Amino acid sequence: KLVAWDGNVRKTAGADTALAELAASIAAHGLLQSLVVRKGRRDTYAVVAGGRRLTALQSLAESGRVSADYAVPCQVIADDADATEISLAENAIREQMHPADQFEAFRDLIDKGIPAADIAARFGVTDKVVEKRLKLARVSPVIIAAYRAGKLDLEQVMAFAISDDHKAQEKLLKALRNMDDDPRSIRRALTEGEIPASHKAVKFVTLKAYEKAGGQVRRDLFAEDDEGVFILDQELLQSLAIAKLEKTAAGLRKEGWKWVEIRLEQDHSEWSNCSRMHPELAPLQAKLAEELSSLEAEFTKLDDEWNACEDEDAAYPERLNEIGERIDEINNGREDVWTPEQLDIAGAVVRIDYHGKIDIDRGFVLPADRPKKEPATKTITTTNDDGTVTETEIEEAFTLSAALVESLTLHRTAAISAELLNRPDIALAALVHTLAAQVFLNSASGNTCLDIFATTKS
Repeated sequence: KLVAWDGNVRKTAGADTALAELAASIAAHGLLQSLVVRKGRRDTYAVVAGGRRLTALQSLAESGRVSADYAVPCQVIADDADATEISLAENAIREQMHPADQFEAFRDLIDKGIPAADIAARFGVTDKVVEKRLKLARVSPVIIAAYRAGKLDLEQVMAFAISDDHKAQEKLLKALRNMDDDPRSIRRALTEGEIPASHKAVKFVTLKAYEKAGGQVRRDLFAEDDEGVFILDQELLQSLAIAKLEKTAAGLRKEGWKWVEIRLEQDHSEWSNCSRMHPELAPLQAKLAEELSSLEAEFTKLDDEWNACEDEDAAYPERLNEIGERIDEINNGREDVWTPEQLDIAGAVVRIDYHGKIDIDRGFVLPADRPKKEPATKTITTTNDDGTVTETEIEEAFTLSAALVESLTLHRTAAISAELLNRPDIALAALVHTLAAQVFLNSASGNTCLDIFATTKS
């Protein structure tokens, strides 16, 4: 007998995502608020106030959860009453429950022993929604009070919920006046020092392997993907990472390196005093080696002849291009190899790169392992009193006084500074070159005029 009234003042109705919740509540608790109706045509009653409740009742009837003759409490208004005014009053003079009241109401139901699944079913929401509302209700009462007073918004309260430490929450709330109150900043402050699942070490070990090994995690219900997962057992994570790196290190030791080190972090400054060796091209077979030697000799001869040619319009010999292409073809087919002499003094470092992959650096030579250069000598010939000649070899040394070295160094520094100041393009190129050489080539800053180090921060 109930029908929608076409004079309802609410004209823009959009998608009602909470209709399922309303229907579930009516099914569980009955209709808690009467409909306001007026006599319609024939034996019907038009619903002046309570259109959503009518829609929810109709959906329950269609699904068989209530019978077609389900008794609906209604308040019937007189025919001469202004239905439009009543519809406006029902929609406008109404204040929604504060979200904090809803959170605490859910918490009270849980505290009374009602299972979360039952609460979800009675209110037409998922278990996850109940869990989130309960999490918000468990934040510090000081945070809830600030939320009620309008000093915090819901996004900020959700950020505070990442921690269960009420003291830490309240301390941060006091500090918000002097810091960024963005929800992301709140999350970072409350998780400072913790390792998120997005960390390179977690990516390397994998979250699945960490949890399988018994590692505990804490999850932020209001974050997406792994950004809201935090590792609670850092020692376990490190031991799993080292064990996984050790497998690679074992393979490197079989290559014959003097030493192999494992590092969880990339600290280029640790190896800044080391020199670096690079692999050499594998030796060629005798036939290819003979061909390469012949081609290089021919290339040198033709190139010298062309450079010595006085005819400025002379074309570059095509044969030189052919020889160059063949030389490149031979060399490109050669593999990089480490010689026994290199393996005897150099080592390798195994670590985790920024993306959580294994990164191997070979060829580091410690200062103590560097080959010692034979000192330059010179022979001094002297004639003795008896006419005999004596030849003596002494180490040839060329040294400057400390004062002169300091003076020259100051002049050099001043000259470089002045040039870089006048040429910002060169200054930028030098800076980028120094940083890129350290990050991509593991080159020490001592090889450049700039004293700067590049480090990565997780």
